[in-house]
Amino acid sequence: MKPGAGNPESYVEKVRDDTRRYVQALLEENGKLRVLTASLESENRFLNEQIAGLQKDIESHWLERDRLQKNLAAIEDENRRFSEQYVEVEQQNTDLASLYVASHRLHATLDRGEALSIVQDIICNLVGSEEIAIFEADEKGSDLQLVASLGIDPAPFRSVPLGRGVIGRCARTGQIYLAGRDDDAGLRHEEKTLSACIPLHFDGRLLGAVGVFQLLPQKTGLVALDHELFELIATHAARALYCTELQSRVVGAAGAAR
Repeated sequence: MKPGAGNPESYVEKVRDDTRRYVQALLEENGKLRVLTASLESENRFLNEQIAGLQKDIESHWLERDRLQKNLAAIEDENRRFSEQYVEVEQQNTDLASLYVASHRLHATLDRGEALSIVQDIICNLVGSEEIAIFEADEKGSDLQLVASLGIDPAPFRSVPLGRGVIGRCARTGQIYLAGRDDDAGLRHEEKTLSACIPLHFDGRLLGAVGVFQLLPQKTGLVALDHELFELIATHAARALYCTELQSRVVGAAGAAR
């Protein structure tokens, strides 16, 4: 053994003590790491639970949003339906007012020329046609004589035999003719643009007929109001023309008596 060297046994003991302390320190550090790991795992579980809860909340919010969007869409559809119904009711009110005004105008005159003019105005402004022919039956009731026209060549319609063509047939049968709905058999060349024909009968007597030809460009076709207007013309225009005829006779008789 070299001089100054320590006791080998004490050196080995020292190494053992150092080793024990090192192992003890490692064990303590490992314990701390275990505690830290357990804490982190616990915190991780907590965070996962929080995330799962948030995901459920998000899913719930999405479901609620979808429900609200569906409810909003249903409300918008309902509102649109109410709006359409309102517009329809307003249109019906306007149509009724138009029918009332037209009827009142026809009943308010005893002038034949004015009555014919009113019929033309009704067809122009309410039906939507500026091609019109108004006929009156002759005294024998065998022919229709053209007494007023608008927008058509009057020559082919000066005199229409009763029962000839659609106009003559309509006047004879007393049935309103609508193009595309009724039989076009017997349609004459000059009637090819005829949209409707309204017979004028009063108290079982044929007074005449009204032919409605080409509709205005913005008018795509006849609607329910047009049918009602044709019925109004068939009834009230016939009565108005009958009254104007009586008025003319009364005035003529009064003039002859003077």
